[in-house]
Amino acid sequence: MKLYRFLMSFTVALGLGLNESPKIPALAQAQLSEGNHALKVAQRLNRPMQALPNVNGIRFRALNYKFSETQSHPGLEEAIRRELSGDVTTIRYLYNSIDLDGDGRNEKIVYLVGSTTCGTGGCTMLIFRTTGQGYSLISRHTIVNNPIVVSTQKTKGWRDIVLFVGGGGGKPSYHSLKFDGSAYPSNPSTAPEVAPGTIVNGTAIVADQISPGVGIAFGQPANQSGSLTPKQQASLKSLGIAIAVPSFIPAGYTVSKVEVKPCPANAPRSDKGTCRFGPQYGIVYRNAQQDRCFAIEATGGGIGGVPAEYEVKINTQLFGETSLLFGQQNGEFKMPSSQQLNSPQPNLLTDWAGVSPFYRISGAEIVQKSYYKGASAQCRNTITPNEATKIVRSLSWLK
Repeated sequence: MKLYRFLMSFTVALGLGLNESPKIPALAQAQLSEGNHALKVAQRLNRPMQALPNVNGIRFRALNYKFSETQSHPGLEEAIRRELSGDVTTIRYLYNSIDLDGDGRNEKIVYLVGSTTCGTGGCTMLIFRTTGQGYSLISRHTIVNNPIVVSTQKTKGWRDIVLFVGGGGGKPSYHSLKFDGSAYPSNPSTAPEVAPGTIVNGTAIVADQISPGVGIAFGQPANQSGSLTPKQQASLKSLGIAIAVPSFIPAGYTVSKVEVKPCPANAPRSDKGTCRFGPQYGIVYRNAQQDRCFAIEATGGGIGGVPAEYEVKINTQLFGETSLLFGQQNGEFKMPSSQQLNSPQPNLLTDWAGVSPFYRISGAEIVQKSYYKGASAQCRNTITPNEATKIVRSLSWLK
């Protein structure tokens, strides 16, 4: 009975609110067959562990329980910020490294705890792979409860992920996320249910008991400077205007070029002394491996309307609402399809936003003409409208 009462204290839920401690659905009691091992691990490390509920006679044998890492990971934080468009003020993260596809390189499984990433059914999980430029997202998942069981069973060469689904009025059950060749299913509740009586072997990661304050707090934004060198920052600041830079920069992109133009000495000025045609700047970001480019630009004036075929409205923190435009035909704007939003659009740009200076993002066609003198060997492709939207929303002032 003492062991039973102790294990019962392990059970928690992941429906976090702003001011209340999370509670697990009352349905679940700890699985006693796993209890002895879980208890020993928790006692040894002096950390409370979350047990796996006993549902439908599903048994977890010889699981290797792992608590989440305790050290912050700046590179991983940058990848998380990109996925969440930089909004991490109310979030903490837990993560483990584990090889999912047997290639000898560990993937990162991240569990996001906070008022914006959790609900009554669970929290958000992100799975990243390691790349030469950092981390790229494999898949994103909602209503995830921990521990996250990485099974020894494989589908298409990748280990299955077994998750408990409960809370939010749903029937308690275990579901198996199977790799489809490019990603894992995003919603565990719609993945195949684990059959009653199944024996599951593997590793239970993020085995922490979740409560307010658990997890790693994010440090300062990795891209608070827009990935600019100190020299480039100094050059931009010399213009004497506010410099907008993105905190979200797609994986593989680095600053390729920075151009600044102060206000010409003989340029006309407004009654308030504002320069009509300056100062202006352009920051070109380039993925050299894929030859993709985009630029963040600002100008003091001389702007006009932009002909385009498709329009997407974007709400930004700095400038309010602006429009993302692309396409070849002029006329009444159309609503783009999902495929278009996820496909590179070389002539994409946004309306100039702000009030002298004016700011925008521009795609490969403008970058080629403005920064590479039309050279066809540079910047032959660009970002997608969805990526551009994230970039524009992440713009903040360079400090």
